[in-house]
Amino acid sequence: MADGVRSYSETFAPYWHPVAFSHELKERPLPARLLGTDLVVWRTGSGVAATQRYCAHRGADLCQGESGPDGLRCGFHGWTYGQDGRCVRIPSQPGVPVPPRARLSAWSAAERYGLVWVCLSPQPAAPLPEWPELEDGSLATVPLPRLDWDVSAGRMMEIVLDVAHLSWVHKGTFGNPEQQEVAAYDVEKLPDGLRARVVYPALSPAMDGVPPKVDRTTLTYEVRFPFTARLAFKPTLFYTHTVYAVASPVSEEKMQCFYFASYHPRIRNFADMFTRSELAILEQDRLIAEGQRPRAHPLDFAGEVHVQADRLPIEYRRAVSALRLGRPVDAPGQE
Repeated sequence: MADGVRSYSETFAPYWHPVAFSHELKERPLPARLLGTDLVVWRTGSGVAATQRYCAHRGADLCQGESGPDGLRCGFHGWTYGQDGRCVRIPSQPGVPVPPRARLSAWSAAERYGLVWVCLSPQPAAPLPEWPELEDGSLATVPLPRLDWDVSAGRMMEIVLDVAHLSWVHKGTFGNPEQQEVAAYDVEKLPDGLRARVVYPALSPAMDGVPPKVDRTTLTYEVRFPFTARLAFKPTLFYTHTVYAVASPVSEEKMQCFYFASYHPRIRNFADMFTRSELAILEQDRLIAEGQRPRAHPLDFAGEVHVQADRLPIEYRRAVSALRLGRPVDAPGQE
């Protein structure tokens, strides 16, 4: 590893990352993997908890156990753990004090926006993203199935933020092959992220004999470091819908993305249309992203040649590289 570069896990452990959709976590505990760490997430009487996946007694998989009012109970011998990871019950010797070493590693867990989030550091480096429009009851939401890609979370974010690929990669979905030039656009630096706005002549595919239709759509990109993007689509004559993509780093070269959209309830059949079209769009992106090398997110620009149209992903990479180097994200960098 280059001098001064912090490890991937050390850099991103202090941030909140989603590990499950809320609807996936029912009575049974769920497995998760975050930054190379195996977790089990489970429901408590007051919320959610995240602890190490394997029992401190004999290494049994706690995902095969069950959660209840008293905690997470191992399916092998019934050892039961509280939200803080301490063992609170050993059924085989009820009258004997629980050994102090009978405990699990435990991490902060929270539930918001229909996601279960985990932070692997005692003190989060940043709060959860603020998306107030998802909490005032005015919008409906629809999630996609989790996306499991063999690529780094940063690479996934870069393709989401890439303006120039729309007309090339997304032919047959919404990309307009006649619009190859990318007009100059500004990137606004936020305290914890970036924002950019572009107008793109999106092309709807031909359907049922109806020819393709061009709609000048305003795309507003907002990214929160390190791996969260919100992308609002405003067609000329239609309601806005907003896509949320949160890439969760399984390891330095693999991620899972929690991807969903908010939309006006008056849009009929939006959930079905969005699911079909967005899965097709994301499959186009996956094929490109998984073919890039290296799979790990580059820390610099030495192996690539960039142009003005790449400005948003360039600024994003500068910021993530600064985090790896332990520098402020607005520090001068090299290109």
